[in-house]
Amino acid sequence: MANWAKVIIRKLVYTLAALSPRSSSKALFGSYKEGFSDNSKYLYLHWQQTKYIRCIWISGNREIIEQLQNQDFEVYYRWSLKGVYHALTTKYYFYNSYIGDINQWLANGSTKVNLWHGLPMKKIEFDINTGPMAQVFNPEGKLALCKQWLFAHQQRITPDLMLSPSTLIDSLFSSAFRLNDSNTQLAEDSNYDKADGSDVHAAEGSDYHNADGSVTSGTKLLRATNPRTDYYALDTSKRQPLDKIFSSITQENMQPNSNDAFEQAATFTPIPTPTPTPTPSIILYTPSWRDSHKQGNPYSSAFDWQQLSNHLVANNQLFLLRLHPNEASLADELTEYANIINISHLGDVYGFLQQVDLLITDYSSLFIDALPLNTPICFYRFDEAHYQQDCRNIYDYATKLPDIAPKCTNFDELLQQLTPVKIAKQKPDCGDRYQKDQQNNDQENYQENYLEEYQNVSELFWGKDTPNAFEALEGWVDKRRT
Repeated sequence: MANWAKVIIRKLVYTLAALSPRSSSKALFGSYKEGFSDNSKYLYLHWQQTKYIRCIWISGNREIIEQLQNQDFEVYYRWSLKGVYHALTTKYYFYNSYIGDINQWLANGSTKVNLWHGLPMKKIEFDINTGPMAQVFNPEGKLALCKQWLFAHQQRITPDLMLSPSTLIDSLFSSAFRLNDSNTQLAEDSNYDKADGSDVHAAEGSDYHNADGSVTSGTKLLRATNPRTDYYALDTSKRQPLDKIFSSITQENMQPNSNDAFEQAATFTPIPTPTPTPTPSIILYTPSWRDSHKQGNPYSSAFDWQQLSNHLVANNQLFLLRLHPNEASLADELTEYANIINISHLGDVYGFLQQVDLLITDYSSLFIDALPLNTPICFYRFDEAHYQQDCRNIYDYATKLPDIAPKCTNFDELLQQLTPVKIAKQKPDCGDRYQKDQQNNDQENYQENYLEEYQNVSELFWGKDTPNAFEALEGWVDKRRT
């Protein structure tokens, strides 16, 4: 009963927060799990550097707060006097998941910009109809709905703005976040289907075109790419060398062995020697969050970790393991093997993503972020049937994508894709892969066809000549500050 009384009081506080005057000369930022990461991090850093607007980071993690304060960033603890003051008096909230990244009870009256944390393949938010998260977004019965309205408060706060780089994402976000409750349809020039499989028709620019031909202004979607990808694309000098990444990993995390690649991972020095050690190939594994796994470690049985380690050592490769923040602790037991390095503690991978030789994932949107970099990709879906039945379904459009990467469902298939030859054959600049096969003339144009399909998939997600997030957001904010 006490919990019900507490949440009702908080709902009342949220309602009253709308009465607080708010300044458009400052913006608040926050991220999930109280970290300093993802789109809000990179927008914060960019605007800090350009002095576009006063930027304030909010967190409940005092260690993160101390780290940022040591870098002379303005950052406050969520429930400190200054944290509460700025939460009540700041016009703009920029966050990665929900308003709780900043302050879910004091956000009413602010302009809420959800930068989100990925372009989805698996169903998200109100599109989820299977697995445990379906009970949060689509509860059955009036009592269950009332309970979720009270206890899942921030999940039911519709953002005022989201970024969308393409007409496909217009459709997905509009459905998942209920941005167009009036049945507005998007994506007129798209040949792809809406998230639910129905045809979509579209609007260009900042207005919605309704099914009857009328236009609804005040769109909640802004055509733009993402801060986390734009930050390093626009200024390559900010990219993080891998030696800095490895220097942040303690020696205890790294198992000594005689392999040159592993020794180089520990030092990773660019100083030339008479007989230089070959630079190891970098394999990055970033699986999706398996929200239905409550017990056990699904990754223990998905890999033969010792066999994988032996392969990596023999082929001068490093396997960087980054689990979802909600599963990061599961990686601790998987990194006692040579050439396998746990980087799940890192906020994100965007500073070195362009240096990755192969990205392995399943349904994670990180592969979409890697498309503009022409990064070789491999899909490892070791529990595909279980994931779609007990976790979440994937969107219908995802089943219609051209094959731009191998798909593996067991470890033996995956291991075959990790050979240096297989990885090299996915790289656009690999000549051997595209040489004419005298026994099969159909392969003569393989490179052209493959690159065309890869480019088509990239444009499906990212559009063509899409404005960068910084310029688009500044233009949007400027209109509201004048």
